[in-house]
Amino acid sequence: RAEFFRQYGAQWTEFARLNYFDLVKYTIIDPMHNLLLGVAKNQWYHRWIEGGTLRANTQKFYRELQFVHDFLESFEAPKWAGKLPLRVGEPAGGSLTADEYKFAVTGPWAVIIPLVWDRFLKDAEQEHKNALERHTQKVTDYKKKMKAWERGNKKSDPPTSPPAAPVPRMRAGEDLNFLRFATALKIFVSSSISMYGAEAMKPNHHWAVHIPEQILDYGPVYGFWAFLTERLNKVLKNMNSNNWSGGRLEVSMMREFHRSSRLDGIVS
Repeated sequence: RAEFFRQYGAQWTEFARLNYFDLVKYTIIDPMHNLLLGVAKNQWYHRWIEGGTLRANTQKFYRELQFVHDFLESFEAPKWAGKLPLRVGEPAGGSLTADEYKFAVTGPWAVIIPLVWDRFLKDAEQEHKNALERHTQKVTDYKKKMKAWERGNKKSDPPTSPPAAPVPRMRAGEDLNFLRFATALKIFVSSSISMYGAEAMKPNHHWAVHIPEQILDYGPVYGFWAFLTERLNKVLKNMNSNNWSGGRLEVSMMREFHRSSRLDGIVS
């Protein structure tokens, strides 16, 4: 087992005894978790919301997130397509589900994100320019303090570490990059590496490039992604279990299932 791990970088499995078994090819990457709850969530929540790209309003300034909210209030879509919380991106909006990310990426966000960049990018670039000027002054002050500390024979504690360079809050091309994600994930991943740097990449970005090959092997994503089982889990969680256990839970859930099925049959 240890030798297998050293050679292949993977834990041992009894399947490895089969000559035809391909550990990589036969490990299915779920597109729902990988693309929607992985790549899409990383871009929207971790990079744009937590990263401060899309900010909430203040008393003085109309900001990016409110622009998105105003758009969603007037955005219309068929009920079967889905919907988004009006306060998306704020704690009041809650966490988005995979269904909501799927709808958002292929629907409203593909429309509104380019408009956000068109309106707010110049302001963000000016903010970054001002921050760079302040950073230059901070670096100059830091160097002066270091020289003074060295002239003092380093008797006291040295100055704190040099100031970190400011990072752009918004980048030109991010809106186009997001549209690429909605249409071609491989282009999105490669562009993200050059835009944000390799250190910003997550395992989901790498796993995503294997999905086209999986589609060739297993067919459309609708046949093997986890939406069906996740929705079934939601149905089961919403059933009244009466706190049964020890085998009686299954009976109670089946009764609830048949009761709901009969009710649906009467209504339809």
